[in-house]
Amino acid sequence: MLNKQVTITVVTAFILGVGGVGYSWADWVTKTLIAVDKRTEVMASQIDFMKTQMEIRYGNVQGTDETASFEAASKE
Repeated sequence: MLNKQVTITVVTAFILGVGGVGYSWADWVTKTLIAVDKRTEVMASQIDFMKTQMEIRYGNVQGTDETASFEAASKE
């Protein structure tokens, strides 16, 4: 009878331990992914702001300086 109780106690403790570790890991992963998503959103808005400010100050520079492009440099 005592051996059966010890076995049940050990199995229960093992299941609770695995469940606790699994829950802690899932909690950590969820919090980490949420934090990364927030940081990514902040970086995206900062990049968009910098792009807008550069366009205001320097105009739309994409393709305006043909002498600095790869194709123009390779033709010379």
